[in-house]
This record gives sequence, C-alpha cells and structure tokens, in this order.
Amino acid sequence: MKNRHLSRVFALVSVAAAIVTSNAAFGADEFSDARLRSGEDATVARRYLDAIAELKIAAFGALDRPPVLSEALVWLALAQSGAGRTADLQPTFDRFLQVERRFGAYPKAKLEPDTRASFQAILLKEVPHATIVSIPSLANLVQTEDQKMAAVPAADRRRYLEAAAKREPAQAKWPAALARDAMDSGDAKQAIRWADQALKLEPGNADALAARGRARVATKDYTAAARDFAALPPAELARRPELVADRFVALVETGDWSGAEQVLAGLPVAAASRADVARAQQKLAAEKQRRNAAAPAGAAAASTRPRPAEAAAPPAPSAPASSASAGHSGPAAGKAIASSADATAARSRETLAESRRLITTGNSAQAMQLLDDALRADPGNRELRIALLEAGCLSRSYGVAAAQLPLVTPFSDTEAAPMFYAAVVLYETGRDNEAKSYLEKAAPRVSGPLVDEYSRKILGRP
Repeated sequence: MKNRHLSRVFALVSVAAAIVTSNAAFGADEFSDARLRSGEDATVARRYLDAIAELKIAAFGALDRPPVLSEALVWLALAQSGAGRTADLQPTFDRFLQVERRFGAYPKAKLEPDTRASFQAILLKEVPHATIVSIPSLANLVQTEDQKMAAVPAADRRRYLEAAAKREPAQAKWPAALARDAMDSGDAKQAIRWADQALKLEPGNADALAARGRARVATKDYTAAARDFAALPPAELARRPELVADRFVALVETGDWSGAEQVLAGLPVAAASRADVARAQQKLAAEKQRRNAAAPAGAAAASTRPRPAEAAAPPAPSAPASSASAGHSGPAAGKAIASSADATAARSRETLAESRRLITTGNSAQAMQLLDDALRADPGNRELRIALLEAGCLSRSYGVAAAQLPLVTPFSDTEAAPMFYAAVVLYETGRDNEAKSYLEKAAPRVSGPLVDEYSRKILGRP
C-alpha cells in the first residue's frame, strides 16, 4: 500500500516537472521572439547598435528553431551593415551559412520580400558565389550566365555578348555564345567565325563545336561538320538533342551509313520535315536497299564459283546450251528482277497480315520479329514499319519503335492509331512535348484502356 502511494507521488512530481520545463521553454521562446521583434523595429528605425544587441540575444534563444534563427541572423546582418560594422558581418554570414548547410531554413524564414532583397544584395557581395551555389537552399540566388542572357531582349543579345567578349577577351564562353546566337539567327558564316575564335582560346569547347558543326551543315561542308560532331564527347551529344538532325545529315552525306543508322533512332519527329533530313533519310533507305539486294547476288555468285579442283575439269555437255541461252540474259534478267520484286511484295503482304493476327492475339514480340525479318528484304515498305511501330510499342521495345518514327512520319489525319502509338513511344523515351502533340490529335479518334492510361499520363486527363 505504501509503495503504491509513493509511485503516485513520483508520477505527480514527474508531471509537474514536465509542465514546469515546458512552460520555461515556452517562456524562453516568447522572450527570444520579443527580442527579435524589437531588433527588427530598431533596424528599421536605424538604431543599429540597439538592434545588434537585441538580435544577438534573439539568435541565441532560437538555436533549436532553425527558421527563426535564420530570420534573426538576416536582421543581424542588416543591422551590422547599416552600422558600418563590416568586420562583424563575416562571422554572422559564417553562422548563417552553417545553419543553411544543416537545415536549409532560409526559405522558411518569415521575411518580407524587400527584407530578403536587401539581405541577398549584401550576401552576394560579401560571400563567394561558388559558396552560395554549393548550398541547395541558396543556389537560386546566383543568376547563371544563361539566365542573365535569357533576360536580355533578343534584339540586344548580340551587343550584350560582344561587350562581354570585349570585357573578357580571354574567356572562350563569350565567342562560343556569339557563335550559337549567330547560328540561331541563321548567319552560318558569322557562327563559324566566332566558333573558330572560341576554339583558339579553348580547344574542345563544346558550345563552339556544336555551333560550328551546325553551321557547317548549313554551308554543306559535311566532312568538316562530321569532324566537329565526332569531337564532342558522348555525354555532350546526349544532352544536345538539337544536334541530332544536323549530325544525321552530315553522316549520310559523308557515307557513314552505320553511324547514320545509329543516330536515326534518336531523330526528333519534328526534324523529319526538314528538306535536308528527308533527303538524307531517302539516301539511307536507298543504300540499305542496295546492300540488301547485293547480299543475295553475292551469295549466289559465290555458290556457282568453281573451286580450284574443279577449274581444270572439262566443260559439261550442256555448256553449249548454256551459251545459247546467254544471248537472252538481258530480257531474262529483267523478268527475274520483276518476278523477285513481286515475290517480295507478296511476302510483305503476308507478313503484314500475320503480324496483325499476332498482335491481336497478344503476341506482339513475335510479330515484331516477323516484321523485322520482312523489312530486311523490303526496307522501304512503310506499312511494315507502321506495324513494327505498333508491335514495338505494345511489347515495350520502345527503342525499336522509336527508330521507325522518322521513316513513317508525317502521318496523315486518318492515321490516328499510328499517331497514338507514336505518342506512347515518344513519352516512354522522354520526349514529352512531341508525345503530347501527337496524342492531342489522335485521342478523339481512338479509344480503349491503353488510350485512357496514356491520356492521363501525357495530357493529365482524369
């Protein structure tokens, strides 16, 4: 009985202690907040020395509340700056940066926009920009060169860049930016001139190589353009999709067929409407067709070529008859070629019908293999490629499907289903804007669970 009584006493004492501690903490917070408000008022009233005294107390009392501590340090820096105590600013900024590295509290601090602007002006002046950029919660305070340039009106951009190039003549970034600006304005010769200047200052400058490569394609100097694109590291090429079309044209025009085929898979659909890109695609398709036609002929010639042991053998009795028929080889060859073309077309039709059956029964991967085999013999068949686009999409072989897009676009208004599959493939390969464009056209004319799923994903429809 006595023990139970003592337990209740101890429990009551513990609760009382917790209440006292909580009230003390609450009182400390109230006191700290009052000092902060007083320091703010004194700073606004330009009583900077009073403000500094109050704000130091406020900062000490807010050690366990990072947003409030950040707020107090902001006002302390403003008061010290107003009082001309520049030597005291560095310790305040060091403490502020330490809080930001650990807690990222500055965005959550209760500060008016004009207060933030005044503080940030001092921060950017006193603290190295590299240090600010290294802290995630502060990185957006430093404006990049691209952001500064984007803010300059297009009409004034060239003057802005030329002034910067004159101000910092040893910096390759300025002539490289001028090369890009000239190319965007359609002045290929000026783009080459500025790019050459940038590359003298910094051999291998990616911006200059990219701009000069584009300019050389525009001036039909394809060999030099291919060299510029080849000099760019793969990572740079991957992050510059705008180069794909120009690089594809350069590779085709220099006869690098395998390289062109690899680049073709990443060609933006919008680029297919360019006249030089369309011509390059036609050349590549013709070359593939020539190689496919040459392969069986070479194999047939190899199979009839006599082996060394047979070379000295006497001619077969039927040799004269073969010679007689040789006189009719021209017309016979023409008929054979026509017959071969008819046979290829017939096989393509059969493959197309079988692929549709396989897709309907859920065997898209098998249909894709069948279509791929058929396209080796009939690479220019657009219907086969559209079917391969569908089969690749449904079997989630998005890379294979994406490679068909430049070869089957543009779609007609009646080709809603291919446009839908194109939208899915583009979305799944990270080209969201192109995907949205196609799906907006196709969605009103197609339906089904897959359409509903991708309408939600791409268009945000419920």
